[in-house]
Amino acid sequence: MDALWKQYPSTAIGMGYFKYADELKIPDATEFADDIRFTRSYLDSLHAMEFAKLSENNRIDYLMLQNDLYGTLWYLDTFKVQEWNPAMYNLGGDSYEIISKQFAPIEKRLMVLSHHLQNASAYYQAGLANLRQPTREHTELAVQQNLGSLQIFDQSLQDSITASSLTGLQKDSLRHNIEATKAAINSYVADLKKLLADKNYSFRSFRIGEQNFDRKFHYDIVSDFTPKQIFEKAVTAKKNYHNEMFRISTELWPKYFGTEAMPADTLMRIKKMIDRISDRHVTPEQLFDTIRQQVTELQQFVVTKNLLSLDSTQKIVVRKMPAYMSGTSLASASSPGPYEPHSDFYYNVSDLTAMPREKALSQLREQNYYILQILSIHEAVPGHLVQLEYSNRSPSIVKSVFGNGAMIEGWAVYSQRMMLENGWGNNAPEMWLMFYKWSMRECCNVIIDYGLQCLNYSKDDVVNLLKNEAFQEEAQVEEKYHRATISQVQLCSYFTGSNEILALREAMMKKQGEQFNLKNFHEKFLSYGSAPVKYIAQLMLNEN
Repeated sequence: MDALWKQYPSTAIGMGYFKYADELKIPDATEFADDIRFTRSYLDSLHAMEFAKLSENNRIDYLMLQNDLYGTLWYLDTFKVQEWNPAMYNLGGDSYEIISKQFAPIEKRLMVLSHHLQNASAYYQAGLANLRQPTREHTELAVQQNLGSLQIFDQSLQDSITASSLTGLQKDSLRHNIEATKAAINSYVADLKKLLADKNYSFRSFRIGEQNFDRKFHYDIVSDFTPKQIFEKAVTAKKNYHNEMFRISTELWPKYFGTEAMPADTLMRIKKMIDRISDRHVTPEQLFDTIRQQVTELQQFVVTKNLLSLDSTQKIVVRKMPAYMSGTSLASASSPGPYEPHSDFYYNVSDLTAMPREKALSQLREQNYYILQILSIHEAVPGHLVQLEYSNRSPSIVKSVFGNGAMIEGWAVYSQRMMLENGWGNNAPEMWLMFYKWSMRECCNVIIDYGLQCLNYSKDDVVNLLKNEAFQEEAQVEEKYHRATISQVQLCSYFTGSNEILALREAMMKKQGEQFNLKNFHEKFLSYGSAPVKYIAQLMLNEN
């Protein structure tokens, strides 16, 4: 593992491993060739082991390592994301982690930052030289996020430097490196803007095609299902959700519309009900306080209902989403890595007060009174931030470090249904209606991801699906379409993982009968770190 972090010091920073944080690898052809050499050497040493003689737990680690190493080779040799995604070149995240994480006294962290930034110019020049017909969408994202990274080097950092006990020479050197980094970022952004402004420049399509999609799904999701099978399951789920939403809308109609005639059309009846209930939402100014209160109430509910044991020492901080993360979603979760178990967990939320009022209100209608609760279940408790806290405690560092996205997102989605099943929202039909509306997101995530990348769906196809069949607000539709153009496969992880977890729960209930205990199931499942669900299922179902 130490060799891995020495090879990938920036990835190590995200894991909370700061031993090599002062190093910055220059992403040029020499470095990529060295990454390939490193990967192949560890594949050779892995394959020298006798798989049959390993314990079942270690076999899972073996398979996870093998998948990651093969995936790394595919990403570098075949997918070549380094050639078409300018957004992968950004020093904001590393810099923010070095400054904000308490891995050392402030003076030490400032010196680490100084060393980390001293080759910033070469870093961005190499990134620019790597580009071979990037996509327009990733170029625009790179501009937005790199400009956001400039905020990391603002006056508060300058004040920290001034107040520190560094020598005058050290302070001058750090300030020089910061200014050189800002200049490198601005130069990189300026070059990308030139590409965007050039009407004759030919950007490549964001669509990666079915062959690449299948391979990326294979490495990223690690499922027994194929992408096409998940797509077909999502289409079926959409129909089932519509049936439930129609039933609930019909039940609620007199409460909200009195004697007004109900639309005969199924989708129109659902849409009219959702529109009415979505009128109930917080203001942009209330958003952060509301979410903080929700997190507290969710923690209390989980403990009271005996659904999971929570670590009372772990602090969840609701904060404004850092600018270098912006541009993909309203909210996200940031967990400390497995090497920093006592650091804070962050629930990142976009500041809607900074948005145009109309766009902010559209977001809040989408994240209405009921859905905002589901969002907090998903991102915080007992979703991402709880699962990742358990993952950090896993005795297998492999299962924590090489986390599987479908398991992580699948758990957060599973948590939504599980919480409502156990009484969150007092079984209110409005809550269940909005739960199914939210669930429409997850199945439609699959449909638009596979549809755009493999079936050549147009933007109009996506807008029609999300607006007229998933009942999403304009702001959410635009955000999701944009997200689907700058990512591939990831949008399939929610639906795939949650389906696999529900299937495992059913299998365990059948196996254990009256001995089945929900809390025990949850804690056992989470004890395996962030391993793929299909591997966790093997371990749990094979236990005596």
